[in-house]
Amino acid sequence: MATGLVVTGASAADWTLAVQTDRHLDALALDHLGDDAAWSRLRPRPGRNLGYFFDEVRLTRQTEGGHWSLLARQRAVAVVSEGALDLARSVDAGGDPAGDRRWSVALDYLGFSGVGVEFGRGLDLGGGWRGDAACQGLQLQRLSARQAHGEAAYQAATASYSAALTSREADSHLTFPYQTAVAGHGLGLLCRAGVQWQRGAWTVAVEGRDAGVLMWDGLPQQDAVLSTDQQRVGADGFVTYQPLVQGRNTQSPGRRTLAPISTWSVGWSDAALGRLRADVVWLPGWGALPGAGWARGFGDWQLGLGWRVHERRAEASVARGGWRLALSSDGRGQTRSTGWRLDWRVASP
Repeated sequence: MATGLVVTGASAADWTLAVQTDRHLDALALDHLGDDAAWSRLRPRPGRNLGYFFDEVRLTRQTEGGHWSLLARQRAVAVVSEGALDLARSVDAGGDPAGDRRWSVALDYLGFSGVGVEFGRGLDLGGGWRGDAACQGLQLQRLSARQAHGEAAYQAATASYSAALTSREADSHLTFPYQTAVAGHGLGLLCRAGVQWQRGAWTVAVEGRDAGVLMWDGLPQQDAVLSTDQQRVGADGFVTYQPLVQGRNTQSPGRRTLAPISTWSVGWSDAALGRLRADVVWLPGWGALPGAGWARGFGDWQLGLGWRVHERRAEASVARGGWRLALSSDGRGQTRSTGWRLDWRVASP
């Protein structure tokens, strides 16, 4: 996930409109997401694979005591094993593997979208220290979560499959027989807090965001267990299982607690060279996403460059007066990682 390139020297403003998108998929080009043939196009990385979407539109009013914002946003994060993606690709392709295969399946996904309001303020703590905190309340338009874990295997000598898998799905759009009423929307309460220390040319900052809880009454949920030996695919295309999948549908108040996404950064400034920074974003369920960047002023213009290591993505930003534009891409013909952000600041007369 990209962290914004730091641009120094921007003037304070009373109103700010910010629009941003930040998207990355390890195993699939972004243009192929949702295609009917998407499974056949999968090219997973060895080990774990990461995918995320962070999209937001925000209008902020800065006041002497802090700020308030109106916002619309969506967030989705998935961590999936190479084995789970390869198994899905094999099933979609049809037919049996050429030899023995074993798949370790692990999938953890959480996504939501909503609109809401945020209030926050900054504090001068003295001694070069500054802090800030904010909380946002969201009316959720959708909440979706999926987990799948276990093992699956194929034995070529007997042309048989075996599997021991557990799955849980919760989705505000999920439907099943005998379903009771589902709330039209959910609620989210998410908080952010950060602290920064500056002395001389050095700056150190720590921030945590999106810590909180998501709730949805009557959230449909499905639990399934597959512990089976698959005997064979018959000539008619049917698969024989012993036993079949065992599942359960339930509805209860859905509640998801979110650990914060934290950013740890250190920066060094020089009048001639500009500002250098290194940072690590810690994404819960995945781990560290390191990056680095540079920014410098050229007259009225502010320019910046950056690099995200895991995403293999270059970043560039340009700012002048009340606006700033940041773009990022992995530069491949079939892009798997991209982002952009536009900020427009308008000062009160």
